Amino acid sequence: MKKLFLALFSILFLASCGSVEDNPKKETKAPVTENKVEPVEEPKITIEIEPISEKDEEVDEASLEPLKNPNEVGMESFIESLMLATDSYIPAWNKENFKDRWNYIDGVFLKSILSLYETTNQKKYLDFVIQYVDYYISPNGFFRRPNETDGSAFVSSELDSVCESNILFYLYKYTKDEKYEKAILNTYMYYTTYVPRLPDGICYSHKATYLNQVWLDGFYMYAPFALKFALSLDDETKKEALLTDLYNQYKFVREHLFDENKKLYYHGYSETDIFWAKVNKCSETFWLRSNGWFLASLADVLEYYPKGEKREYLKSIFTEAINGILQYQDQSTKMFYQVIDKAGESANVSYSKYLQPLNKKYNKDAVIENYLESSGSALVAYSILKGYNLDIFSRDLYNKAIDIYNGITSNYFENNQLKNICITAGLGPESRPYRDGSFEYYLAEEVGENDAKGVGPLIMCYVEAKKQEVIS
Repeated sequence: MKKLFLALFSILFLASCGSVEDNPKKETKAPVTENKVEPVEEPKITIEIEPISEKDEEVDEASLEPLKNPNEVGMESFIESLMLATDSYIPAWNKENFKDRWNYIDGVFLKSILSLYETTNQKKYLDFVIQYVDYYISPNGFFRRPNETDGSAFVSSELDSVCESNILFYLYKYTKDEKYEKAILNTYMYYTTYVPRLPDGICYSHKATYLNQVWLDGFYMYAPFALKFALSLDDETKKEALLTDLYNQYKFVREHLFDENKKLYYHGYSETDIFWAKVNKCSETFWLRSNGWFLASLADVLEYYPKGEKREYLKSIFTEAINGILQYQDQSTKMFYQVIDKAGESANVSYSKYLQPLNKKYNKDAVIENYLESSGSALVAYSILKGYNLDIFSRDLYNKAIDIYNGITSNYFENNQLKNICITAGLGPESRPYRDGSFEYYLAEEVGENDAKGVGPLIMCYVEAKKQEVIS
């Protein structure tokens, strides 16, 4: 890398080292970073980062338990339908509202399409991602709104926006277009400058507006990008410092958000008093998709995190969390419930407190049953499948993940529609007291179909299974 970059990085590094889902139904225009960063001669970022292999010796595959086959449900034709239904920069996969900016919902879907390209080598997938992304990135590497030359389309004070920037490493790898390289550096500068850390300096706050709060979601949004950025550095001291920083954040979450009895993670943690933090500074309920995001972040991080004691720790909490959540698997469908540990339960949900501001389906108090949820189930399956492909998990676990995938596609995928997706969920702020982390709250949120938060993970499952060449 060029010396200029190392000098610039040193300044940022001193300031930076010491989630995710939060989208109200009627979102006002989000405050975003104005692109006033002075142009500099940009570095050449090292993109050829090799995955870490856990396999020490060759195994006689014929002697092992056969791998199960996923349902053949026409997944690639489904993906084609979403691509064709996307009119320029208006995505067919976002069922909340059009963001008109760089955002994690697009990031989840586009990352799944890039993974499909890497597995199938069908250039139409890469071309689609490039065409879509280029509406939002200017030739000089700034984030713009569609039809703007340069603009302000990156919310710099949150971790969510970092998620989509993960795909920039792949786009630069395949195109060598310097605008993606510049956008990578801009992403790093934005979040390390504007997302505050907790008082102890370990974890980032979920957002500047959710100060001193750690949400599980944030780790999928931010950690894969942070890891790749660290590994792109030539300076071994700075690289190791960023790797240690990331490790310490995972360790913090394991120590503060993991329930030793349930073997599950709470959705959020707050260092300061807030109405939803009711259990040792944590939210009170085990929300499926937040656990799924956290597991998927570990799977993606372990793909590249270097061997050593820190990697072994990350593997241990990954394995622990997978074993923990599998205890709550529905034995019929093999899926998981929206609130993980409350299978078969229901709640009398208040219209005035929860349903009126959240869900147009209801016009009065309602008894709502806990339900099998597609997106979180897909994230669990993806995490296991990827863990198997990284030689971390056994064939038995691989087959359990295929059972989850088959359960989703058998029960909630039909006519190119993936159903039973929780559209969004979050915690607070004070102006939204209904987002209180309760069982009733998570049941009150809208349930929909074909949102990227479910579709993306399902495609990711398909890709990981396809790597085993078991899909006809």
